[in-house]
Amino acid sequence: MASSEVAPFARLGGLGDVTTALAGALAERGNEVALVVPKYLSVDRSGFRTEPIDLPLLFRVDNEERTGWIHKARLPDSDVDVYFVVNDHYFNRNGFYQEGGKDYPDNLARFTFFCRSVIELLVTGEFEAEIVHCHDWQTALIPAYLKTGVSVSGLEHAPKTVFTVHNIAYQGFFGKNQLPTTGLPWEVFTPEGIEFYGDINLLKAGFVYADHVTTVSERYAAEIMTPEQGCGMESIVVASRDRLTGILNGVSYETWNPQTDALLPARYAADDLSGKETCKARLREEMGLVREPEMPLLAALSPLEMQKGAELLSGSLEVLLFANEIQLVLVSENTSNSDRQLQELQARFPNQVGFRRGCDDSFVHLVVAGSDMLLMPAQRSSCGTTQLSSLRYGTPPILRQIGAMAEAVRDYNEAQKDGYGFIFHNPDPKDLLHAVRRALSVYRDKTAWTALMRRAMAQDYSWKATARRYENLYRRLLEETPL
Repeated sequence: MASSEVAPFARLGGLGDVTTALAGALAERGNEVALVVPKYLSVDRSGFRTEPIDLPLLFRVDNEERTGWIHKARLPDSDVDVYFVVNDHYFNRNGFYQEGGKDYPDNLARFTFFCRSVIELLVTGEFEAEIVHCHDWQTALIPAYLKTGVSVSGLEHAPKTVFTVHNIAYQGFFGKNQLPTTGLPWEVFTPEGIEFYGDINLLKAGFVYADHVTTVSERYAAEIMTPEQGCGMESIVVASRDRLTGILNGVSYETWNPQTDALLPARYAADDLSGKETCKARLREEMGLVREPEMPLLAALSPLEMQKGAELLSGSLEVLLFANEIQLVLVSENTSNSDRQLQELQARFPNQVGFRRGCDDSFVHLVVAGSDMLLMPAQRSSCGTTQLSSLRYGTPPILRQIGAMAEAVRDYNEAQKDGYGFIFHNPDPKDLLHAVRRALSVYRDKTAWTALMRRAMAQDYSWKATARRYENLYRRLLEETPL
């Protein structure tokens, strides 16, 4: 499994959590699994120990000889080996992909080196893989190399490849003049290959050259075939539909379990929810909010960029803040105009709105446990599993009906008194406000709200089912049976 992020070593968003959890779940089912990830500066800064192995790397990239090494470690609490691609020139930097809000200009060279290093692991037999599962555009050159035969001299049997698209909005665009950096021949720079409106599109390379493509849910697989959600790639997705499968991500209940979560000030369960009130009080204290025990506390977690709907939050919740009906916790990683918009909201309602830029795992757990509802107003779906974690913590999500975000959440039905979330359909402040008001109406009925929380906590979205579906996909690819 090749990924630009692997938790806990290199984690920026949901991708690192997904790759780690899936690898662990596959290993628990008896599969031999290894992960490959760049060795960023953050790995050393975090104190993780890695051991070098006797596998030097030497590639010509951008007309320069670039050397590197492979280090190795064990994924915590598992039998999964993690291989780190070491190259200080490319990866000994403060960021994974960018710094100061700007992409590194040599990102194509950086991830070319990474992908060629993965191929080298296969060629040397350090890990004899039958399947190479690649994640997002940073790894898309791997199936391209394997299919075209570039950089694979000495590999007796090419493994099958699976390419997972976690968020189709991130595609890896580079100028045509940079193609020699990849080592691929000009023959691939065609509309049938990696050319996309005159540029290189690495995400497209994954679709074109992988044996099979997956994405984060069945609904998202269908949505990215449309102009509304395809981000310009819809025709490519449609052309690949016979090799495309949507598999819903899971959530790790070893990490996300309010009964055992050591990161919380108090633990709780469905039959004793008192600890959640303690978490709520601590969250208010951390965010400097006035103590209002009866007032619902809503939260929204990063990244709150325009795609994720920051403008929907400020546009819809202002009326509720004016009426002193809610308190709000906002956590973001951005420095965009939408971020400043949320800071202005806090300035206007300092006793009701708490804003924080950046957080660690401990604070994320506190937000999910301490809030009454989790706001997820994304305009496009992505790979996150926050909505699944929030269910286990009795924190119903309020989210838009798109992709993986809502596939696992049943909308609350007032007449039947079932469901465990609140769904809206259009990226419009009025729709989001209506969903929030529906949730607040149920919240005021303590009996109905407690029953809703307990239904949410009873849902099972563990990684076991996800791993089983991927395992079946791998076997069919190896047996070359129809999918």
